[in-house]
Amino acid sequence: MVKERQDDPLSAMLQESTDLVGTTLEQIEWAESEIDAAIIRHPDQGDLLYHGFGLLRPTHRLMATEFVSRSHYRELLDRLATGMDTRPGTAAEVCCACRDASLAAPLSSTAAGLYFRMWESAFPDMPPVTDRAQHHEALDGYSIDALEATSRRTLACEDRIVGDVSCTGMHHGTAVPCTYAAAKPASLTKRRAPASQPAAALVPNAASTLVERPEAPSMEGPNL
Repeated sequence: MVKERQDDPLSAMLQESTDLVGTTLEQIEWAESEIDAAIIRHPDQGDLLYHGFGLLRPTHRLMATEFVSRSHYRELLDRLATGMDTRPGTAAEVCCACRDASLAAPLSSTAAGLYFRMWESAFPDMPPVTDRAQHHEALDGYSIDALEATSRRTLACEDRIVGDVSCTGMHHGTAVPCTYAAAKPASLTKRRAPASQPAAALVPNAASTLVERPEAPSMEGPNL
């Protein structure tokens, strides 16, 4: 009887839906936790950060892993607090793209260097992927800079901005003197999108110098 339930397509669909809801709720908790931490780092931007929750959307299936999601959220919140553009790809997003590219073909020295750089930037508390990062930076630093800029631009989400904000004066059910608690929405400054430029591939052609695919450290959750 148990075996029949396990093989039942409806049971499988319900289990998948349950897992998805559980992951989504966890991601919401991580986002709210990162907002609280960002407000501590940028207390003068607390109201803006509170209303920045809409920016914190997962963009890759690997963001079901906590440390990946938190890094993505943290970078976006710090950009918001400091007036930077929130649309370009985050270091975590670039890491996910590099990981996907490495499964399709070996990475060039420049692409591998980008992977190593983004890993260290996105996950400074995690074990390093390799001890060769400085080698790639020394040899391909300028090329890595260019590929990073292109990758962040290619992974940009054009609607990832905080537009008009309206607030009832209540944050999490508590009355607060929010900057945006007014009858009319307070329009935040909208930054112009960067000029459109052709996207560069993370995986170069076969004539490029290739290095073996970087190995991620063994840890709980999917490896990047």
